[in-house]
Parts: sequence; C-alpha cells; structure tokens
Amino acid sequence: MSGPDQWPQPDARSDTAGGPKYNPRTDTYVGSFDERPASIAVTEALASIRHCDPIELEPLYHSIDPEALDAIVDSGDSDLRATFRIDGFEITVTGHGRLEITPPSA
Repeated sequence: MSGPDQWPQPDARSDTAGGPKYNPRTDTYVGSFDERPASIAVTEALASIRHCDPIELEPLYHSIDPEALDAIVDSGDSDLRATFRIDGFEITVTGHGRLEITPPSA
C-alpha cells in the first residue's frame, strides 16, 4: 500500500471541509465535483479520506489513465459510471459529477 501506512477508521469526524462525506450505512464516502477534472477530484477525495497530502498518494496513473478518465467524464454522458480500484479503495465516478469511494474491507 502506498501513501500513509494506514488509512484511518471512518467516523463522523472524518469529513473535512469540501471532502467526501462518510455514510456508515453503506460504508461509502460520497462527494461531488463540478469544475474540477474527475482525476483531480479523485486524488483530493482520497487524500481527504486518508488524511494526507495528495502528493503522498501513489500517482493516479498507476491505476487508471487520468486523461482518459477526465475525457470520459467530460463527454457529457450523464448515465456514465466508471468504477476502478486504487490501493484497495473502490472508486466510482459518474457523469453527474458524483464520487463514491468504498474503503478496503478490514
């Protein structure tokens, strides 16, 4: 696993300003993005969840092509759902500008 040694256990206080919000019923963080590219939003959301600086994370391109992700999301297809994994986190990005991040199972 790259980045910080261990990601913190989710709780109600794990939400940071502008970061994704944790839903304990679904064990998923949910956030949104509008003006930022999807690749930047994913990186910022993971850093927020893991309580670290984005530069401490493994580069996004090790898991997915960031330019391709941005192009697909920018295509305007509101029914789009792209799902991929980074460091055990399952990430779904939608054409509506929604991020859903499920942490690795304990």
